[in-house]
Amino acid sequence: MNERILLSMLLLATFLIIPVSAAEHTIQFQNHCSYDVSVVIVGGQQYLNPGDNKVYGACQCLPDSTCTPKTNCPAVACGEGNKNTCSKGTPLVDNGGFLLAAKTGTHTSTLEKSWQGTFWPRSSSSCTSDGKGNYKCDQELQNCRAYYDGQPKLECGGHGIALATKGEINFDQNGIDTYDISAVDGFNIPMTMELVPGTKNASGLQPPEYACTKAGSDHDLIGELWSNLSADKLEMKNAAGTPIAIRSACAYASALNLQKNNGMDALDALTNMTCCRDPWGSAQDYQVHGNMKCDPDNWPQDINTARFFKHYFPLGYSYAYDDSTSTYTCQNINADTLTQYIVTFCPANEGERTILPGTTEHVHVADIGDPQVVTPVPTATPVPAQTPVTGRYNPTTSGSPNF
Repeated sequence: MNERILLSMLLLATFLIIPVSAAEHTIQFQNHCSYDVSVVIVGGQQYLNPGDNKVYGACQCLPDSTCTPKTNCPAVACGEGNKNTCSKGTPLVDNGGFLLAAKTGTHTSTLEKSWQGTFWPRSSSSCTSDGKGNYKCDQELQNCRAYYDGQPKLECGGHGIALATKGEINFDQNGIDTYDISAVDGFNIPMTMELVPGTKNASGLQPPEYACTKAGSDHDLIGELWSNLSADKLEMKNAAGTPIAIRSACAYASALNLQKNNGMDALDALTNMTCCRDPWGSAQDYQVHGNMKCDPDNWPQDINTARFFKHYFPLGYSYAYDDSTSTYTCQNINADTLTQYIVTFCPANEGERTILPGTTEHVHVADIGDPQVVTPVPTATPVPAQTPVTGRYNPTTSGSPNF
């Protein structure tokens, strides 16, 4: 056979070889805020907890006997008293955190199939980097600390934070992604989450308004607290006295409870009510067990953040059981092309989108153009059960997924 023809056939065969590695999901984070944004990310491979029969992200900061699989969270203060060091399991994505430069910062995280996790943004207007990995925030609940030196870090290594807008995603459970943007713990930076064109499949998903469409809001709530809400109770400020976050009713009640009880999470009616803990359960619990329904209409009006968040944040979670107008679903377009997402901070500042996202430079994607809904839409299929806030409200335990 002619050597030139043989070489051409070998080159063609090279291009036809299917990669050995399995398909993966990605999330591209892009920052359009006028300030640097650091992203805290936690999560891991899904597991079924036999205790409540719910699916969670892989165990983090827990004893070896607790569950399988696990996420390796090195150099982290794991639990009260730093009892565990999280040294086994799948490596944590991006070491738990990364920095996005002001206006043009972009970063792409790669996630394995069936990964579940949570992410939060922190602002350089309230946090300071020393260039050596330490990252100190004026509000303690936005800090995460490494056990070996006790210093707050940029790479949070498995810790979640509070007083921040929260994004959540659960890939491939029963073949379906579930995702949302939440203000259940509080709000600090506007954020949206959407699908990359060509990776989504909304076929058969109900309701269609929440099938592969955009979650979150481009509206910045800082400085817009309603006059009937208590700024003293809800508004959080940086060291210079500038408002940087709005804590939720649950976050306020939890902090007040800890303050009154010397750091102990005592039984407290206000915390239970606003955090939707027993006996204030979901609508399903109310109907099946006769419990008291978790309803923001029953909350004290000076801390009723659920109404406030939902008014400006209609496509996101405003309190723990706000499922029907906040939970989104999507699915892979095929087995070889898994869903990919774009998370945008301060999306109101974004310019015209032109091309698909890259991994090392700031670019835009073609506008998806999915219809948006700003009023409650009845859910035609059961939504995933939420996980109410339980235990101490601190950076270690805060951030339980809303799924």
